[in-house]
Amino acid sequence: MITLAEAAQATGGEWLAQPYPANAPLRGGGFDTRTLGDAEIFFALAGQCGDGHDHLDKLAGSRVRLAVLSRAAPPSGYAGALLKTRDTLHALGDMARFLVAKHRPAVVAVTGSYGKTTAKEVIAHVLAGQRTVLKSPGSFNNEIGVPITLLDLDGSQDAVVLEFSARKPGDIDYLGGIAPPDVAVLLMVGQAHIGVFGSQEAIYRSKGEIFHHLRPGGTAIVGASQPRLRQLAAPHPVLTFGRDAGDFRAEEIGFDAEGRQHFQAVHGECRMPLVAGLPGPAGCEPVLAAWAVTRALGLPDNLVAERGGVDPEQKGRLRVYRTPAGAVLIDDCYNASPETVTNLIETLNARPEHDKVLVLGPMAELEEGLADSARAIAARLRPPLARCLVYDPRTALLYDRLKAGAEGLEIGHIGRQRDLFAALKALDAPGRVIGFKGARSAHMERFVQAMLGVSVACERHPCSLLKYCTDCELLTGK
Repeated sequence: MITLAEAAQATGGEWLAQPYPANAPLRGGGFDTRTLGDAEIFFALAGQCGDGHDHLDKLAGSRVRLAVLSRAAPPSGYAGALLKTRDTLHALGDMARFLVAKHRPAVVAVTGSYGKTTAKEVIAHVLAGQRTVLKSPGSFNNEIGVPITLLDLDGSQDAVVLEFSARKPGDIDYLGGIAPPDVAVLLMVGQAHIGVFGSQEAIYRSKGEIFHHLRPGGTAIVGASQPRLRQLAAPHPVLTFGRDAGDFRAEEIGFDAEGRQHFQAVHGECRMPLVAGLPGPAGCEPVLAAWAVTRALGLPDNLVAERGGVDPEQKGRLRVYRTPAGAVLIDDCYNASPETVTNLIETLNARPEHDKVLVLGPMAELEEGLADSARAIAARLRPPLARCLVYDPRTALLYDRLKAGAEGLEIGHIGRQRDLFAALKALDAPGRVIGFKGARSAHMERFVQAMLGVSVACERHPCSLLKYCTDCELLTGK
């Protein structure tokens, strides 16, 4: 919790109104008047979707007792405290930084081009077996989401597990300055957003910013399959993990009927049987990363044995369903990169169904790197995968590049939503597994929902709404 006096101290702000005692405690922050919940601090942020200063009237009747502004605002019916700061976004970060220093929990920060949210969830679940843990909800991983998470620190938590993302160089460095990690985890570096960063090396350097603020005596944990990551972590103590190599690695890997791994986890002379909560060939990696984190924090191995096999149950991340007609669906629609498409293909191939189908939507995350990324994906379009359907209402460019490199399987292009619905209906049968992938803006999950019997009315493409389709009223038209 942060008091009103501490909020002013942390931000250097000027009171426009302060009707409460200076030591009145506040917990939780928000920036959207539609989803404030129990938040007691409101930050009037300005962005592409609007300016929070224009919605102060919505605070009347809410739990908010402190509104943080960057300019004086007209009367709005809100009668709580008003704190004017030079920049509300920086004020949010300043308050979060203050709380981390005040309560001093052990901070575990996770970054990488993909797999961040899953690893964060598994690590948090494992640590919660012995620590009181605060974690980033969902994908709260940017300059707003991370400090908003930290405003829930109240002194009861002794560990925080955060996810750091980057849309440009400097983003992760900024987040590390707010919450300097005791353990910094860099999973893997891929090609997503290479058009923004300019080169693969620039992505490496940006992700490596997670080590800039690593606390003295802290530990860096990196994926073993990319030696460059260990270089980025120097000179800090480094632990590595990976499916095939690393200080923490998997041996004797097998799969159950749902494609989940069971394996011997190995670290030095220590061996223990573990299971993965998610299907696919990379399922063991967040479990191994969690083991490395527990060792770095001096916690016992049995936490991983007892809790590492959790399924985070995240929408759009390798969720498995069965249609009324009998087909198995794998919804991996949250986002798309060459590496995550490859992981989905391998997940399909590990399944027992004889007919394996990939449905691939637009891949906006790849931007200018599409040509190289398409080649990388095409190289994996081989049996036992049976066919690939490429859906894009705007262009056949991805289809053309995939078709040129695919071998031994059927590949087709579909440009209209209703035509893909029809094609999927024809494929809906027992003995078939269908995996769905695409950029967030493509919202490919609408096709999963249609196969599960939901009446899908929305035809937005692309869609700028970040919410998952099942959380959106436009999915069914209601």
